[in-house]
Amino acid sequence: MSRPLQTTALLLALALPLPALAGPSVGYVDMQKVLEESRIGQQVQEQLRKDFEPRGRALAEEEQTLMQMQQSLERDAPLMSEAQVDKQRTELKERIAAYQKEAAQLQRELMKAQQEKGREIVVPAREAVNAIAEKRGLDMVVERGQNGLLYIDEGLDITEAVIERLDDD
Repeated sequence: MSRPLQTTALLLALALPLPALAGPSVGYVDMQKVLEESRIGQQVQEQLRKDFEPRGRALAEEEQTLMQMQQSLERDAPLMSEAQVDKQRTELKERIAAYQKEAAQLQRELMKAQQEKGREIVVPAREAVNAIAEKRGLDMVVERGQNGLLYIDEGLDITEAVIERLDDD
């Protein structure tokens, strides 16, 4: 390469903006932390607790009752007639089946409610992530908890900024 051509190439290289030479800028956000710590996330969690905790408590009480019935049957069976033992076992099995059915129903309803309520958080959270990424000039933002992400520098974390932005709105 001739001297003037080398000088021109060097000047062009120096004129390029530094981010173009450094490669893409990346940030990450811990969406689970956003869901747990943002005001909107805490409101959703509180609403879910309010909606589902009473039924959960009732199920826990039924579980305790079933355990006590099981223990009582095991303890008293030698003193009971075979017909009494069979009757109590049948009653216990029926109550266990009803308990399991109710617990499964509650779990399905809770999961559905979590998905529906989660949508209330996801849209504003994504808007906050987009705004912060644009403000910081980030080329890409990834979610910390996603599979495949093996290492990321903690300095790239924008989670707190996302929570602050959500809480400011």
